[in-house]
Amino acid sequence: MTNGTITEEKNIANNSGKTVYPRHTEKIMKGNFAAAEAAKLCRSGFIPAYPITPQTTIVEELSAKVARGEMDAAYVNMDSEHSVFAAAMGAALAGERVFTATSGQGLFYAHEVLHAIAHFRLPIVICNVGRPSIPWNIWSDQSDSISQRDTGWVQIYGESSQEVLDSVIQSFIIAEELDLPVMVVLDAFYQSHTSENIWIPEQQLVDEFLPAKKSKGDEIDLESPKSIGGLVPPEHYEKFNYTYWQNINQVEELTNKVGKDFGKHFGREYKAVESFNINKNTKLVLVTMSSITTTARGVIKNHPDVGLLKLRLFKPFPKQSVLEALKELPDDAIIAPIERNFLGDNYGATIQELMRAFYNERNFKMYDFYTGLGGKDVPPLTIEKIIYKAKNNPKDVNWIDLEY
Repeated sequence: MTNGTITEEKNIANNSGKTVYPRHTEKIMKGNFAAAEAAKLCRSGFIPAYPITPQTTIVEELSAKVARGEMDAAYVNMDSEHSVFAAAMGAALAGERVFTATSGQGLFYAHEVLHAIAHFRLPIVICNVGRPSIPWNIWSDQSDSISQRDTGWVQIYGESSQEVLDSVIQSFIIAEELDLPVMVVLDAFYQSHTSENIWIPEQQLVDEFLPAKKSKGDEIDLESPKSIGGLVPPEHYEKFNYTYWQNINQVEELTNKVGKDFGKHFGREYKAVESFNINKNTKLVLVTMSSITTTARGVIKNHPDVGLLKLRLFKPFPKQSVLEALKELPDDAIIAPIERNFLGDNYGATIQELMRAFYNERNFKMYDFYTGLGGKDVPPLTIEKIIYKAKNNPKDVNWIDLEY
């Protein structure tokens, strides 16, 4: 993807049969540190920061990297998350490559600025470590990021810490090509504070894929002053939204393209959605995001009639990729989204988006399943319960492993 070329990198196997990636170093690393490593590899130049559990170690590690001279970046401690995103907006307007991280109430507090960043068309990339709000809770949940789905940010959910690192790199390509901000989301604690084997690409390998940020001519220039963010009359406001609409509708296709190019270059390919065991004989499809996917993938090995649809890109919702993944699925199959979010409505966010995608396209039976909210564990037995319930008189909306 750099200079119109792709370096073909195939993963190989060593004598033990283990996958090895050329020009990578294998390390044991927690998800938050993988996110910080990705920001360094992308040569992020400005990092505004404010700590909030459970993302704190991302910005702490970035602070340490800057202090050690490992990053040529400006690291600034801010006084709130609102200030963090305001500073990020200013740096991006000046043409800098910007990265930061937040979580939960921090993301909620920045809500106003999230809208501004998206509609100023600023290619900022952040990591959000998903957690809920009230009752006060710091454990894994997707209610914070999904509640911001209408701010205009692209949202990508990582299943593993490796995927988080790789997604940050890909996100800067997407953001800078379309002038849209991207939020990479990882599960609190299950990913952020859990150590995994992760392949870290060499800096030069990343530089070949993600070149230095190019000036587009509309950045802040002290030699040529301009006004930014002035009052916009109705006839022009509509034009701004139309051009945004044109670009947001390119995200799904570009996500698939960048994921494929990433696979050629690094040896690990990605798509907007991933499907497993979905064919004409599949009776039930579980729909998952993030770390629950790994558990579900293991469980369905014992259920030959159960498939799995993993949503990696969530916003904008990848309608065409979902329809393509389910094209062989019979019309009488059941769709069972697993919701790790609660947004104050009867249905969770995942089934709402699926209903929109299937409207006038497919007429599947769909039943919603809430589980794992607030970080409650979702072990294989819980997935088994969802499969059983989905096949045996499910309710419209089902709460699994609910204890009073």
